[in-house]
Amino acid sequence: MPFRLALLGVWHPHAPGMVRQIAAHPEEFELVGCWDADRALVEQRRSQWSSLLPDLRWFDSADDLLDQQLDGVLVEGIVSENLSHARRALDRKLPVLCEKPAGTTIAEAESTFALAKRQGVHLQMAYLFRYMSAVEEMLRRAKRGDIGHIYEFRGRLPKDLPLYQEHVDTLGQYSGGIFFEMAGHAIDFMCSILGPPREIKSVVGHHHPTRDGQFVDNGAALFGFEKALGIVEVPALEITPDQRRFEVYGTKGALIIPHLGSGHLANNAVQPLDILSRDGKTWERLNLPAAVLQIRDLREFAAVVRGEKQPDYSPEHDLAVHAALVKSSGMA
Repeated sequence: MPFRLALLGVWHPHAPGMVRQIAAHPEEFELVGCWDADRALVEQRRSQWSSLLPDLRWFDSADDLLDQQLDGVLVEGIVSENLSHARRALDRKLPVLCEKPAGTTIAEAESTFALAKRQGVHLQMAYLFRYMSAVEEMLRRAKRGDIGHIYEFRGRLPKDLPLYQEHVDTLGQYSGGIFFEMAGHAIDFMCSILGPPREIKSVVGHHHPTRDGQFVDNGAALFGFEKALGIVEVPALEITPDQRRFEVYGTKGALIIPHLGSGHLANNAVQPLDILSRDGKTWERLNLPAAVLQIRDLREFAAVVRGEKQPDYSPEHDLAVHAALVKSSGMA
């Protein structure tokens, strides 16, 4: 029987991808209905998704949607509102798959995860890049010790300059700007390998040469661990192609994703991972088949809710990632 889902909030740019994957796998998932308070946005999404799910129901209230027979709830609204949506579902003891990041404050994230624990239901964060082929291989090799003691992680996730105004419009309400929007992906990988950071120092600012304003369009953060450093960089001024780069350095080798890809945009059929062997001299390139995004998040969510497995990412990990993101974005 398909896993029955509700969708609370439809604003997030990752929401269309989730709907596409649900529509593409009707034997696994059913989208019972959608709700968003923004009526104009509802009409826009209704038109966009009508060819995917012609009979998709749109509800006038979140409560009416949550009254349906559901196995879980997707939250894909505006970031500042998503945890409120999540708590509506958690209050009804419904499991939640919530789009990243986990709100805008550390305290609200902690209280929402605490509510999920009290209710005895699963709360999972959706980070788009977690199940990309090169990421999974990088994390697997790093965690099992293939490159020895890891002393440095570096992640760079730029956004294209031609999209600058769009970022100002959609992210201007957050004092961390583009860094708050993107750095969480890199911090997620970093904490998966090194755990929570002990100290954080960051510089975020408005660096556009001709545009006035306070929008944070460039930032870098340094994270201190017991015996390692992490570096995360996020500019919104990029014109150089293919520079979403991740590097992990150890005493017996290195792992580098030379270009992560764009996630929701067009990508190559393969995803490369460069591996420096233990001799410190020989590089090997693995060209891994690119994974279909978001379906793995949905399958992970359903499997955990059904009791078939433990979560790949614990609540403690998700809270550590969010705390590091908020602090490094200057929003603590």
